[in-house]
Amino acid sequence: MPERATAARSADRSAARPGRRPLKAGTALATATALVAGAAGLVTMISGASSAATVNLLANGDFESGTLTGWNCSAGLGSITSTAPHGGTKALQAAASASDTAQCSQAVAVSPNTTYSLSGWLKGNYTYLGVTGTGTTDTNSWGSSADWANRSTTFTTGAATTSVTVYTHGWYGQGTYYADDLVLTGPGGSGSGSPSASASASTSASPSTSASTSPSASASASQSASPSASASQSGTPGGDGVVTTPTGLTASVSGTSVTLKWNASTDNAQNGNSAVYRIFTGGTTNQTATSMGTAVTVSSLLPNTSYSFTVQGYDKDGHSSGFTAPVTVTTGAAPTGAVKSAYFAQWGIYGNKYYPSTMAATGAASGLNTMTYAFANINPSTLSCFETIKAADTNDNNPNAGDGAGDAFADYQKGYTADIAVDGTTDAWTQPLKGNFNQLRELKAKYPNLKVTMSLGGWTYSKYFSDAAATDASRKKLVSSCIDMFIKGNLPSIQGDATGGTAAAMGIFDGIDIDWEYPASAGGHTGNHYAAADTANFTALLAEFRNQLDAYGQTVGKKYLLTAALPSGQDKIALLQTDQIGKYLDYGNVMSYDMHGAWDATGPTNLQDPLYDSPNDPSNPVAPGTQKYTVDNAVNAYLNGAPAYGIKGGFPAKKLVLGVPFYFRGWTGVPAGSNYGLYQTATGPAAAQGTSQTAGVAFWKELAAAGKTTGSSVHWDPTTQSSWIYDGTNLWTGDTPQAIAARGSYATAKGLGGVFAYSLEADDPSGTLVNAMTGSVK
Repeated sequence: MPERATAARSADRSAARPGRRPLKAGTALATATALVAGAAGLVTMISGASSAATVNLLANGDFESGTLTGWNCSAGLGSITSTAPHGGTKALQAAASASDTAQCSQAVAVSPNTTYSLSGWLKGNYTYLGVTGTGTTDTNSWGSSADWANRSTTFTTGAATTSVTVYTHGWYGQGTYYADDLVLTGPGGSGSGSPSASASASTSASPSTSASTSPSASASASQSASPSASASQSGTPGGDGVVTTPTGLTASVSGTSVTLKWNASTDNAQNGNSAVYRIFTGGTTNQTATSMGTAVTVSSLLPNTSYSFTVQGYDKDGHSSGFTAPVTVTTGAAPTGAVKSAYFAQWGIYGNKYYPSTMAATGAASGLNTMTYAFANINPSTLSCFETIKAADTNDNNPNAGDGAGDAFADYQKGYTADIAVDGTTDAWTQPLKGNFNQLRELKAKYPNLKVTMSLGGWTYSKYFSDAAATDASRKKLVSSCIDMFIKGNLPSIQGDATGGTAAAMGIFDGIDIDWEYPASAGGHTGNHYAAADTANFTALLAEFRNQLDAYGQTVGKKYLLTAALPSGQDKIALLQTDQIGKYLDYGNVMSYDMHGAWDATGPTNLQDPLYDSPNDPSNPVAPGTQKYTVDNAVNAYLNGAPAYGIKGGFPAKKLVLGVPFYFRGWTGVPAGSNYGLYQTATGPAAAQGTSQTAGVAFWKELAAAGKTTGSSVHWDPTTQSSWIYDGTNLWTGDTPQAIAARGSYATAKGLGGVFAYSLEADDPSGTLVNAMTGSVK
């Protein structure tokens, strides 16, 4: 597949970066200082107001006894550690499991109508320090930190409160957390020291059945940070009331997709943050999507299955709201009909100005049922999926052209303005997700039947597939990294930008597309690694993707797509296990184009993707057989085999998807000959165009703008069912709407899975080609 990262990409990146909100480092520092000073004043005021001595009311709060004396840890998950405590020689450690937050708690006697201060040092993911049974508003402080971090909060007891329960815990599935030097200050009480009924996990502090995050009633102590539908301090992690709870959650079903809408939360942090949202299914612990706005489509769900959804607001600084009341829906039947797919080029947003919103404007979003985002790269050092900001070299002769390259700016940092955004709103700088990824989320919210996959590889990024697929361990590592990044949506923060974070892109991608060009072949980009073992390893890589996608899908109630871009030349098809790979793929996109082009600079000119053979075709047969490059020969090789090439066939017809190019290959200095320049000599590749920027290539929209796609310049060969354009000097070969219709009819007659296009930015503003393609199959 041809790729073009425009030379202007770096300039566009800096020009497109939005003006940042005024609350940056200096202001934030001043605000933080004021808050700290205020908190210190509050502690002083509390101490001064008390006639009793200000002592630590917690027994063994520093754990220096070397035991858990005074503390009750759920399920025996707590213990004492002497490894790197915060102070002294001991600290608490507890291991949160998938079903238990590993809460450790202590009942403390207190006085009614009195203010207390609780503080301590915590370390780990989503660690909490809080209190229940206050008789007023139970409270907690939480956060995530790889090193010791101080957590503190204050509370005032009710008129009849004589005992409270202080607790610390982690979060479900987040592993071991640590606590040390926990302190509760204020006047002591005369209570028994055991929690009264008001200090136990009451209905108001515990989640309802529909929102419960606790495995059983016996885990009630850990429910204090988990909401009921109406709780204000709740969430995953627990809400602190700074972000208000979203309201008015509704759901609509379209096939196996559910579109959720709700009323916005308000972020009261007063620091320029904007509220964004987590979407959960089946309770409040199983996150299924993240949304930057008040609508999201949860796709790839199982057919005819009941799902319950709830939504929580949060912001980049960790504040979170309560959960909405859940809504329950049942999905419809699985979608049927032909695959109608197209590739969206990551870099098309630059010089081509082709955005996700362009898909809506041209009819592509409503006509397609799958869009494949191109491309993710493989890290040459770790052999895993990654994100970065580094331009690839467009020189095909550079063996290191794609090494370490990527465009996280386009993916999720670029701030979209209202005029080019799908939903007509401008991105906030504080959003954890911007760029193309967020626009794809917005697009799916408007077009719930559109699925989006992430393509790994491509022409420039296929160099390290052979290495990553070489062993079982390396395959597992690559696959798990790609799923973690693009399916679970865990994106890194790049160059200090506000974007990225855990689950920031969760729910956008419906699967993975593998575009390895080409296994076991020297015919890829200069410098690509390849080996004979690639043939079997490609199959094994697909199997690993299938296994891991299915395994994760079972945990979230989804069925993810696995697709692959497949070669169309017999010499490359022969290096695939055509009778094996189909069992792992939902479908394979056969790249039935690029069969001829201006790499044969002096000709003879030829058709880029002849559907059938022509007796006039001057090209040489593909060794060692007698066939030439045609779409029909490629399809038959996959389905029925080609013995002369050692191709076994056996690929399911219903899983084979036919490709059409939205770009043309061209020569210049072409004499007319007897058939408008076809099969003639040339003096070289046609001149580069303004946006495609590659000699020998022109986008359909460029030819259309030049007036070359209608009238006497357009020609048709009924034998090959192919079209070309000839203007007296230049010959361009590609697919006109007539050629696309012929390929759609062919795909239907052969019982193929459908059609796809590469790639959308080459189409004209009216969507002429994409609409011809989606209309060519049913």
